[in-house]
Amino acid sequence: MNNIRNLTPHAINVQLGDGSFQTFESEGNARASQSFAEAGCFKGIRFVHTKYGAPVDLPEPDDETYYIVSTITVTAARESGRTTDDLLTAVDPIRDEQGRIIGCKALALA
Repeated sequence: MNNIRNLTPHAINVQLGDGSFQTFESEGNARASQSFAEAGCFKGIRFVHTKYGAPVDLPEPDDETYYIVSTITVTAARESGRTTDDLLTAVDPIRDEQGRIIGCKALALA
């Protein structure tokens, strides 16, 4: 593998060993397809069950590229029979003083 592409809808900041960050800008939005089934209503708020299906906008694997995706996208890929050897997820979040995620300490192999 020679490349890492970020297929989440936002930039991913990965902390390097020296404390600096490498940013992977969004290059797309691979995701799992979704369908919804009515599950009821509470005080005017509609409840639904979500069912995730096959991945959407996820390229076929190649020997040159890792793809950063969501955990749900990894699950959708696996359940649809696609190999996940090229998929990564952001793990071990780093938060700022207000508790907002500003980066991660690692990328996990799927």
